[in-house]
Amino acid sequence: MTTVWFLIALIALPGVPALNYKGYYAYHTEEACEMQRPSLENFIVNREMEKGNNTFYVETYCLEMGAFPDQLKKYEEENQKGISLGGQSIGA
Repeated sequence: MTTVWFLIALIALPGVPALNYKGYYAYHTEEACEMQRPSLENFIVNREMEKGNNTFYVETYCLEMGAFPDQLKKYEEENQKGISLGGQSIGA
C-alpha cells in the first residue's frame, strides 16, 4: 500500500440530525493536502450561502490513508492525459 492524504469536509447544519461529509481528493503529500484546505473551506462556505444556509459550521481534515498501487497508477495515467477525475476540481 501507498500512503496518500485524503481531504474531507465535515459540515454541520442546524436542524439536520447528522453531520454532512464529503471526500474531495487524495494528495501524495500532507503539505499538498494542507494547502488545499482553505480553498475547499471557501468553496463550501460559498456553496452553502448560495443554497440559503446562512448558519452552518464547516471543518476540513487531511487524513492519512492507504491506497493500492493500481489506484495511483490509474490516477497518474488519467492525469497525464489531462482528464479531470471526479473530485479533483473543487468546482466540479
